[in-house]
Amino acid sequence: MSVGFASFRLGIAELAILGLVAPTQCDDLPEWSVEDMAVFRQAADLVLRNGENVPWPFRNGLDALTEARQVVENMESGWWPQVDVSGGLDDQGIIPVHDLTLPALWGAECLLARMAHRNLLASVPAVQAVELFIDRANDRLEALQACQREGRVADDVPSLEDACEDLSDALAEAGPVFMVWPYAKPEPA
Repeated sequence: MSVGFASFRLGIAELAILGLVAPTQCDDLPEWSVEDMAVFRQAADLVLRNGENVPWPFRNGLDALTEARQVVENMESGWWPQVDVSGGLDDQGIIPVHDLTLPALWGAECLLARMAHRNLLASVPAVQAVELFIDRANDRLEALQACQREGRVADDVPSLEDACEDLSDALAEAGPVFMVWPYAKPEPA
């Protein structure tokens, strides 16, 4: 196993990877098990390979993200909502999509905790940008949860792209952010 370095802007996928590797622990819920963490790691690997637009499994099959979502839903129902959008011919159909809002929120919370550990003040623009992203992610998550409860498609739920761009810009101004991700090279055939 070796370690790869890359220089890039922090996006939804990168925050989701961080969140899946270091998921939020809630005081009122049990801790994630070793098995749960293994599922989250597989989901992080899937996001690493595909970016933020991970295709939905064919014929409602399972992939690492649907398994991770199920782990979360088993812990707290409705926490990671099933998201459907309009699609198909003339947008008449309904298409399930992998939404990374919850793991990206976890990633931002992890990032904020790391900043607090480094004693960065709340007045630092990078800290403010992370807090703003968290607020917007919570708002989006609530809107997606409402769509699921009401059986609506999530076409009109605002995206996190602008908040993520602002966060990435603020972090770049504050200094480099390194995400070290181990990867295994494929075995020769």
